[in-house]
Amino acid sequence: MSTVLFKALAFVLMIALGYLAKTKQLLQQEDSQILMKLIINITMPMALISGFRTFSFDASLLFALAIGFGFNLFLLAIGWLFSAHRAADIRALYVLNIPSYNIGNFALPFVQGFLPSSATLCLCMFDAGNNPIGTGITYSAAASLTAGDTRLSLRDIARKLFHSPPFLAYFIMLVLYLPGIRLPDAFFDMCALFGQGNTFLAMFTLGLIFEWHLTRSDIREVLRILGIRYILCLLAAAAVYLLTPFDLITRQTLCLCLVAPVTTLSVAYGLACGCTHSMIAALSSVSMAASFVLSLGLLIVWA
Repeated sequence: MSTVLFKALAFVLMIALGYLAKTKQLLQQEDSQILMKLIINITMPMALISGFRTFSFDASLLFALAIGFGFNLFLLAIGWLFSAHRAADIRALYVLNIPSYNIGNFALPFVQGFLPSSATLCLCMFDAGNNPIGTGITYSAAASLTAGDTRLSLRDIARKLFHSPPFLAYFIMLVLYLPGIRLPDAFFDMCALFGQGNTFLAMFTLGLIFEWHLTRSDIREVLRILGIRYILCLLAAAAVYLLTPFDLITRQTLCLCLVAPVTTLSVAYGLACGCTHSMIAALSSVSMAASFVLSLGLLIVWA
């Protein structure tokens, strides 16, 4: 228990340091884009690659992939249905923020910090299913609501995925390892050295982008959107943990993935769809805070 609380405190301090750097004007919120580029292009791919050191393929990895894709599609359908008869920009917020998960910048640091390295592979498989939803399908649905002539094809979605360094790193390693090709330990040692910076950068960036500007009239809508999302996600996490036959590490990893916050891409996509900036920022910030509390709560219970 003390180890979990100590690491959780370190995570809180990393986030607080990022927020403090913004409030003291040492960095600007716009600087988070530079840090995100470092995370996406360097530290996250290296962290994912280092997780392949102990790679062993089993049925639980396929299950993680199916959950990542299938449950996201279910959440997308729920967002579409629950926003019926609302204004187009509000509907777009529902389909962008009820499905999709921030795995690389949020769930990955928790998994890296609290679970064995083998858990990273399960997380990667979940994210492989999650990625097409968060990088293309939700935007396609939201854009169709706000500007019916804007659509993304399956080819567009595939192109986005294979231009994503984390997904590409994962895909290449999987292609190498499925036929039994094993890379030397020295290579993994080097990748782990680079990947160690991912946890700090990810948590620091969360503090840097944390924002709260919301009028009273929008609070109810934000709480409704996130309430629907987290009720369904917690039910899914409980079902995975209690009803599936997989090992404990796999079930814990999937639970942390299922309570992760909304992907940061929902902010950019929401702006592109003409959604209210204050609601976009509030949804992202409250989702991060709620997911942090839920993830920490799970880790304390498991300890």
